[in-house]
Amino acid sequence: MKTYRRILVPLTAGGQSDTLLHRAAELAQGPRTQMLVLRVLDTRSGFAPDGPAPALPGETASRRAPDVKKRLESQLARNNLGWAEAKVVWGDSKALLADVIRTWEPDLVVACAGQLPHGILEHADVLTVDRRSLFRRLAEALHYPAPRHA
Repeated sequence: MKTYRRILVPLTAGGQSDTLLHRAAELAQGPRTQMLVLRVLDTRSGFAPDGPAPALPGETASRRAPDVKKRLESQLARNNLGWAEAKVVWGDSKALLADVIRTWEPDLVVACAGQLPHGILEHADVLTVDRRSLFRRLAEALHYPAPRHA
């Protein structure tokens, strides 16, 4: 099994975060492995802002960020990843991920399928988890038979 030096796990709003963290923890076996778990608060909206500045999506996200970071750190502790770095960012999720991938230069990115920006991952391995495999893994963990597709 390949040993990774830097693992990036971007998390967005969705129920797959524990599965992604579990898979990343399995791959982080080296003693020098660094892991950055990035919680992305997407502030894009279909509505144009029409109120005062504190009501803008970025302002709302910046006020939510400390509580989101506490929950993220608690989630990391539950998954035996208390040693991983937790970071909360907000804005356009794909642009933020592209920037973090360029600057932090991970060896591996563990993410959900469709979450990553195109053309940014030339120098990193990517492990994507699609929804079907997520549900299959969840069913296996809960000892339910896997759903059959017609």
